[in-house]
Amino acid sequence: MSLYDPIARLYDAETRSYLDDLGFYLEMARRTGGPLLDAMCGSGRLLIPLAEQGYAVTGCDLSPAMLELAQARAAAAGVAPQVTLVAGDLCRVSLPEQQFSLAFVAINSFMHLERTRDQLAALATLHHALQADGVLILDLLNPDPITIVQDDNRLLVDKTFTLDGQQVLKLVASSSDPASQISQMTYIYDVQGEHAPPRRSLIQFALRWVHRYELEHLLHRAGFALRAVYGSYDLDEYTSTSERLIALAVPQRS
Repeated sequence: MSLYDPIARLYDAETRSYLDDLGFYLEMARRTGGPLLDAMCGSGRLLIPLAEQGYAVTGCDLSPAMLELAQARAAAAGVAPQVTLVAGDLCRVSLPEQQFSLAFVAINSFMHLERTRDQLAALATLHHALQADGVLILDLLNPDPITIVQDDNRLLVDKTFTLDGQQVLKLVASSSDPASQISQMTYIYDVQGEHAPPRRSLIQFALRWVHRYELEHLLHRAGFALRAVYGSYDLDEYTSTSERLIALAVPQRS
């Protein structure tokens, strides 16, 4: 069972309305054409609207429950013929060779890869799948040393949202180790029943912080050339205070 399987419907309800990065990916898709690869696609938050714009999109994810939701959303949107879903670990999944003009790992998903060998294996998969003139996008949270040092595992209210008409309270705790660049995360979802006690779901996982030049080095080792680094979805210049660390890279072919 994947980490996200037990909370797939909660995750889908929580993230479905997040659209801050959609315009960025629509523009990148317009520039590169298709087909597109949404690696670590989750329940299809980006995959579905890209398919609705006429692109052929393949989504890859480790969670069967997430892919079931993505398939249902594609069918409901009438874009199922344009969508291909592949279940598997990005570090070792089999994808068609040199098929995609654009591949992306959206909002922080690359940070789930804790070990350098897993990061490189995932990048090798993406390199194999991209066309010779294809583009790779990695979107990570920009490491903030102050925030990382201040993480003390306190449980804080993150947000509220609704699932099937019921309110959900999300709580988050994080504890970070600057030496290992690892944050241990706890997500708690309390579904508020109208006439019953809250139903609680909990997941715990690790995120690996990746710094700008560390990311460039990883890309180079995996056969990519870094073409641009941005600090926002509006393509602002990357700085130490940027919220995002967005890398655009292209394959280096021998």
